[in-house]
Amino acid sequence: AVSIASGTDQIVSVFPQLIPYQVHLCLFLIAFMMIVNLRGVKESGTAFAFPTYFFIFMSLLTVSLGLWKSFTGNLGTVDHIEILHTTIEPLTLFLILRAFSSGCTALTGVEAISNGITAFQEPRSKNAASTMLSMGIILGFLFIGITYLAIHIKAMPSETETIISQIARTIYGKTIFYNLMMGATTVILIMAANTSFADFPRLCALHAGDGFLPRQLTYKSGRLVFSWGIVFLSLSASALIVIFNAHTTSLIPLYRDWE
Repeated sequence: AVSIASGTDQIVSVFPQLIPYQVHLCLFLIAFMMIVNLRGVKESGTAFAFPTYFFIFMSLLTVSLGLWKSFTGNLGTVDHIEILHTTIEPLTLFLILRAFSSGCTALTGVEAISNGITAFQEPRSKNAASTMLSMGIILGFLFIGITYLAIHIKAMPSETETIISQIARTIYGKTIFYNLMMGATTVILIMAANTSFADFPRLCALHAGDGFLPRQLTYKSGRLVFSWGIVFLSLSASALIVIFNAHTTSLIPLYRDWE
């Protein structure tokens, strides 16, 4: 639910006229993810490979260009932002701990590699370790780079435009590269929900096998996926989207506490 809501945040950043339809967009995307995963693990992996590589390429390009502009003194500041006005909190230990826990959500998803070692080619452990190392390097560079750029362009919290959009717009302007970056970010956030579809049904099946959940969750379809778990996950995510009106800021505390 968080990944899908965050993905549609990128869409409405580019097309503000779609803000009233954000919930509908989220429900459509969840239904799409459900259908793709019901088709099988191999099919979903193939469908999601290209968007992942495209996002990594565009993100590395954007951060690298932004850092180069910053070091050469050509990086401007963001403008035309509808600032989200909130009550300023004093810097207390509680606020620091909350910021830390929110930042830890950036590390969620790394467990997908350890949980999916059996899907790697031989030697499985070596390939999984190499993948984990590569992901850590990419994550560290992008996380630090985006944080640096957000500070230097004076990005501000807004209900109508995400930080990524503000950074990309400042670096590229309203050009094709801005649209490509926003498209890549939208797709990867939506695809991030696939880790839940890959792991949650399997986890439910294990608990159901021990008698802690309904036995129906252990049933595999002809595509060898736990179809009942996929459907249950989709319905639960859809309910959260409707209840919280696809508001990422409201969903994030649930995401953080659940992790």
